[in-house]
Amino acid sequence: MKDEIIYFTRNFLSPCSKAICKRTDEIRILNPDQDCTEALAHARAAIVDEDDENRQEVIKMLLKAKLPFALCGLAGETPDSLKKLWAAAKRRHIQVCWLGSWRYEWAMARLKETITSGVLGNIQQFKLTKPEGLGIFARLRDQDLLNWLSAYGNDAAYTFEEAPEVPYRLTVTGARGSATATILEDGRNEFAIALCDEPARVEVRESHPLEAEVGYLLFAIRTGRPWTMLGKIPN
Repeated sequence: MKDEIIYFTRNFLSPCSKAICKRTDEIRILNPDQDCTEALAHARAAIVDEDDENRQEVIKMLLKAKLPFALCGLAGETPDSLKKLWAAAKRRHIQVCWLGSWRYEWAMARLKETITSGVLGNIQQFKLTKPEGLGIFARLRDQDLLNWLSAYGNDAAYTFEEAPEVPYRLTVTGARGSATATILEDGRNEFAIALCDEPARVEVRESHPLEAEVGYLLFAIRTGRPWTMLGKIPN
């Protein structure tokens, strides 16, 4: 019976490795250099945390085994390579996704709750401020977050601003006020809300997004659910 979830990595100090190491009772850690034949035969799904060159070899192995898998980030990928990966997974009827979604940051989850509660009123604008330097993974993370949040503000305007040495910050403005989620340094998040005729409120907390994301992935695998809350590989 296939019951294992396996994790491929050579970097045991990566953020994903640190999250995985808290769940070693549920996940088997493998070095891709070792013989993985037996592990693949008993696995239900895999998580891949490898650099670009080594990762491609692991991806080929998982596609051949028709094993669902999640990628930690998308370093070195191109639109063309992602389309090919999506097509290959579709032919084999397996789920694939990427980990690293902004959705799992504590402040972004609070922002989602605020939007869906209706306290901001009709959503008028999403403003995203972020550090300079766009890559394919950064753009996917941004779009994934906005798609998730904007289900209740389809008519809202979108503005983007890049600047050096600024935090990742998303402000949602509605008819009754605004709310802002900010990713701070040292794993902290800030959530601020300012409603009409009410004092502004600010809360800062530690955030553990990869731990939450890995937890959801394991839940989805164990229950046979689709990976809808995880980063979709674009087609």
